[in-house]
Amino acid sequence: MASLKQSLNGVFAVCKPKGITSREAATRVQLDLTRLVYETDTPWNIKLKQRVKVGMGGILDPMAEGVLVLGVGDGCKKLGGYLTGTKMYEATAQFGQTTDTYDAEGKFTTTMPTDHIDQPLLTSILDHFRGNIMQKPPLYSSLKMDGKRLYEYAREGKPLPREIQARPVTIERLELLDFSPETMQASYEVECHGGTYVRSLLYDMGQAVNSCAYMTRLVRTQQGQWTLKDCLSLDAIKDLDLVKRSLTNE
Repeated sequence: MASLKQSLNGVFAVCKPKGITSREAATRVQLDLTRLVYETDTPWNIKLKQRVKVGMGGILDPMAEGVLVLGVGDGCKKLGGYLTGTKMYEATAQFGQTTDTYDAEGKFTTTMPTDHIDQPLLTSILDHFRGNIMQKPPLYSSLKMDGKRLYEYAREGKPLPREIQARPVTIERLELLDFSPETMQASYEVECHGGTYVRSLLYDMGQAVNSCAYMTRLVRTQQGQWTLKDCLSLDAIKDLDLVKRSLTNE
């Protein structure tokens, strides 16, 4: 039992489904691995310090899906580079409306005309958002201000101590994949560094075309060397041999 737990060291990736938090996904992995190691049907009864150690190399919003890099055992020490490294996404924006969260989880706040929006216009603004840019994080985010997370101020209806400041982010790649004039939805491929909010990017692009936008879909397709095809499903964690084969020391 102890030797089996000690042999679980490394990094691998799972495909986080839409509708759960990254922490919930990581906890599910931890409990499944602990269940296998201790051969128990009640892994939640195992003390936290005795469970298989699982850490995250970044997070995805609940409505997002895709690559979530996890560390197991000593592999948790190797996750730092994933927090700041590049990530690839496919994101869909709905033009003409926006929400308080900049995504489909929020309440609608604004409606604006879209008659003037076409594919050439959307393509023409892309260069403005490529490279090193300044980005203002959304109010509904986990960033802290005076020791309190921004989303906590929003949920409590309390004013912020001061305005949210824009900060530098890097967009390595930004391409328009598809645009539907009928639905006013556009799909993008985004490669960015850690700290970038893709929903803020889409919101800002809505403003750049004299309209508004919010994110309806987000899939992380790659993080570091991990792509969707490399990911295990959460159900696959029940196969300990498969998990072992997936672990790397990178």
